[in-house]
Amino acid sequence: MHLEHRMRAFQGTFHANPDYAPWYGWSEMLRDLSEIRECATELRAAHATTTSQ
Repeated sequence: MHLEHRMRAFQGTFHANPDYAPWYGWSEMLRDLSEIRECATELRAAHATTTSQ
């Protein structure tokens, strides 16, 4: 997430490319963040069920 998409967002902004930064940088970072949050929710739920037994 950090290396690839952050660099694309930075490069698109630095080179004043109004289409590249949002499509290939920022939106991909947001997609990665939502996947990380989903995984965290699943892991917390799994941990809660294993510790309560």
